[in-house]
Order: sequence, then C-alpha cells, then structure tokens
Amino acid sequence: MTVARQPVGRAVVEALEAEGVSTVFGIPGGHILPIYDAVYASPRITSILTRHEHAAAAMAAAHAQLTGTPGVVLVTAGPGATNVVTAVAEAFVGALPMIVLAGRGSTATTYRGASQEVSTDQILRPVTKWSTRVDRPDLVVPALRQAIAICRSGKPGPVLVEVPRDVLAADAEAARYVPVGVPGRLAADPELIGRAARALAAARRPLLIAGGGVLASAASAALLGLAQQLLSPVLTSLAGRGAIAEDHPLAAGGLGAHSNPLSKQLLAESDVIVGLGTRFEEMETNWQPSALPPPGATYIQVDIDPAELGRSVAADIAVAGDVRTVLEQLLASLASIGPLPAEGARQRADRVAASVAELDAQADATASRTEPPIHPAQVIRLARAVFPRETILGVDVGVSAQQIGGAFPFFRVYEPRSTVVPSSFYGMGFVTAAMPAAKLVHPDRPALCFTGDGSFQMVSNILQVAAEYQLAVTWCVLNDDGLGSIWDIQHHAYGDRIIDTVFTAQPDLAALARASGCHGERVEVAAEIEPALVRALKANNEGRPAVVDVKVSRERLSQTIGHYVNTYPQP
Repeated sequence: MTVARQPVGRAVVEALEAEGVSTVFGIPGGHILPIYDAVYASPRITSILTRHEHAAAAMAAAHAQLTGTPGVVLVTAGPGATNVVTAVAEAFVGALPMIVLAGRGSTATTYRGASQEVSTDQILRPVTKWSTRVDRPDLVVPALRQAIAICRSGKPGPVLVEVPRDVLAADAEAARYVPVGVPGRLAADPELIGRAARALAAARRPLLIAGGGVLASAASAALLGLAQQLLSPVLTSLAGRGAIAEDHPLAAGGLGAHSNPLSKQLLAESDVIVGLGTRFEEMETNWQPSALPPPGATYIQVDIDPAELGRSVAADIAVAGDVRTVLEQLLASLASIGPLPAEGARQRADRVAASVAELDAQADATASRTEPPIHPAQVIRLARAVFPRETILGVDVGVSAQQIGGAFPFFRVYEPRSTVVPSSFYGMGFVTAAMPAAKLVHPDRPALCFTGDGSFQMVSNILQVAAEYQLAVTWCVLNDDGLGSIWDIQHHAYGDRIIDTVFTAQPDLAALARASGCHGERVEVAAEIEPALVRALKANNEGRPAVVDVKVSRERLSQTIGHYVNTYPQP
C-alpha cells in the first residue's frame, strides 16, 4: 500500500491550522521558506511582515497577552533567530505562550561553518520553556505538537522549534494531526483550600491582589464573586489590570511603583492578603517592605506554578492550582463556613469608594492644568476622556508611560485582556513594537500605547508595519528628551551627575510618522493635547495609525520618587 506523503513545511502549517492559528509574524529567509510557501497556500493563516524580527516576536507576545492563545513567529536561521531573543525573554518572564519556528543550516553542513550557522537553540534555551532542534523530517510535526503542549501547559511561556533547511524541504508521511487544544484546569489540595477559607472567614480586613494569572486563567468573574462576598478591596499588578473593572467600587489601584495612597494604606492595614497569580515582582515593588504584605498579615499565595510559591515573598498558605478553579473552590468552602462579610466591611468599602473619588478629583485637577509645562499625567488623563471605554491600552517601559500610564486611576481599564504591558524583564520598546497586534485581535476596538521617546526610537520602524496593514493604533509619545527612569536615578542617587540620559539631538517624530504613512502631530502646549488626541482617534477610525508626540516635563508621581529613593543608595 502506498503511504501518502507531503512536504514538511506544509505539514507544519496544517498543524498550526488545526491548532486554530490564524496569524503568523515574521520575516522570511532562505532557511524558512518551505513554511512560508505553505502559508502562501493556506486559506486560514495570514502572515504579517515586520521590519525587524524583534517586532515579530513582540507582536506575537501581544497576541498571546490579548487572547491567551500562542502567538506564532517565523524567522530564518542565525540573525533571524537571534533578533527575537529580547521579545522572547519578555514572553518568558511574562508567562506568555509563544511558538518560535526558526530555520537552521542544512544538516549536511552542520560542522563546516555554514552561513548563518550558530547554535540558536542553545542561545534561546535560557529564555524558553523548551528549545529543540529537529533533524528528521518525520519528527518535525511531533516536536511541534510537543512544543505547543509545553507552551500552553502550567505557567505558559515561549518555545523554540528549530528545523534545518534540508529537513524542512523534505517530505514526510502525511499522518493525522490531533490538536493539543486547551489544557485542563488543576484543582488545589482541599486541605489547603480549607485553611485559606478559614483564614478569610476570620479576616477583619481582607485584601485581594490580582496578577496576570487571573487573566491567564479567565478568573475575573470568580475574583469578583470572592471580592463581593468578602466586601474586600482589590488591587492589581500591572499585568493584572482589567481583572476587575476599574470603575467597580472595590477596585483600589496597584502596587509599588503603580500604587497610590489608598492602595498603600490597604496593603499596610490588611490582616489577610490573597495573592492571585502575582509575584510582587522586583520591577514593580523593588521588594520594599511598604510594597509587600506586612509581617503581621496572613499571606495566601495562589499560583499555577509550584515553583513560584514563596519565591519572592514567603507565603503562610501556599496553594498550587489554576487560579479560577482555586477561587471557585474557595467560594464553595466559604459558603459552608458561615455568614460573610466581616463586621465593619461595608464601612471599609465605603471609605475605599470615598478615597477613590479623591484620587479621581486629584487626577482631574492635574488634567485641567493650563500653565506650562505639560505634566505626563495630564496627557494620560485626557486620553482616557477621548478614547472609548473599550480601548486596548499599551504601556511601554518608562517613568512616564509605565509608572503613570500603568497607575490607577489615570487611565482606567474595564475589561480583562485589554492591556499590552511589559514584564519585569523591562525591555524598552517591547510594547511599542507589539501594539499593532491589538488591531489584529480586536479590529473594532481602538488601541492606544503610551511610550517614551527612548522606547519609541528603539523600534520606530513599527510605523511602517502598522501603515502597511492598516493596523490603526495611536502611539502617544511622552517626550522628555531623554531616558527618564535612569535620569531619575542619577538625579536622586548620584548627586545629579547626569551622563548619557539626555538626548541633545532628536528626530521630528511627527514628521517620521507622516513619512511612514501615519498621522503625526507634535504637541507643546496643554490646550492642544485633547484636540490632537481627538484627531488621532479620527485618523484611526479612518484606518490610519497615528503618533502624538507630546513635550512633557520631568514631573513625577510621589510613588515614583519613593520607588527610586527607597531603592538606590543616596549620596
């Protein structure tokens, strides 16, 4: 009997189709063309050509962040693969599922110093859950299936499957492909659930902290159910924003660099704290005592990955399990214990709502300021008024973009999976390059990215990608003519010995945007902020990406100053 065979590149694409992949991001090269040729023939997969492989991996990571499904990257051998390392590392630290398919030199030339031949599988091994090279045509699809299972299971993350060019060009048996699909949910140990439920039932001042694991688990409804049952305020990490609608009366802000006076007070006074898929990571909290559970509190940590339990902060009750499943277990256990919430919980919730109203009033006062210079918070608060409720928010690395744009209540987020944010890997430009993927995932929702001039200039060739595919996002550049975060450290900790953190020659970013086929404006006075944002949104609605470059001051929020002053030694 004749066994049906097919090109390996085609088999790879059919496997991706079976897994529900609709978009791949990358740049073709000679080593990876057999897969690209099969994508050309695919009616179900679209390819996005970026101008640099970093952007391909960043967009794939954003796709994963917004959907929970793996983003797929296609790159060629050598520099094609090494160019994705930074964005893959972001996905690794941020627990985002990603599949990198890379070419490699032919097996026949492995030991001859062939063109673009370096051990890229070894280079990417430290920043992937699994990195493998496949040297046999019949093992490529099984290896891909294994990679997909690994990237989606447990704590998600990126994987690399690297295939030599002659293997990709070969034929293999056309076998039936069984999709990996969505992994099952893991319940927690009932004894630990009972201990956690009893601690919460006895709490006088409980506090819930939602991290990215709440979004990864699709646990927002269960989170809200527990918050309402306990009348507990909810804080979110940067990665967890949108886990609770930020106009809900129990939503109270963030942690550390993204905190506010209310969230600091709640953290300090709470007697039982539940961390849900959050790590109190260093770039957010710097592990300062004021940004962590206080010593007298009972800290309950819930995480899908047992290795994360107690890793950053020792937990009194460490619960391994899927966040949504654990929350459902807790709700069931609490129902059997007795009446909730605790005495005084309603009054506490009312105080939270009153404090949030004060924070809003302060933010509005900043936004209405007319005298120069422009405070970054003005821009962010006014953007919230201009852009619709359902807007996808991107927040890139930086003292203005992240530490103000990422801080409640300046730009509220109302739905789960509505943000593209960096991890504690903290790669500048990652979100700026990733942002056009938001319009592929949600073509009918506006998308707005706050970024700094340092981050933006690292990846500004993303403008041409957005223009080519009419991925109409707005980048709002908070331009302080330098590397603001590092300037702050030099200012606060190094006696104003400022070196290499101020740009003395800057491009016209608005003109660059227009030259790339986008709408572009420069704003230097407060009265022009809102009209410029309105015009940018109008351009987006017409299918054009936009850049609004705003000259801002080096004014900081109090929590940002504390973030640096309490972390770096003072002169």
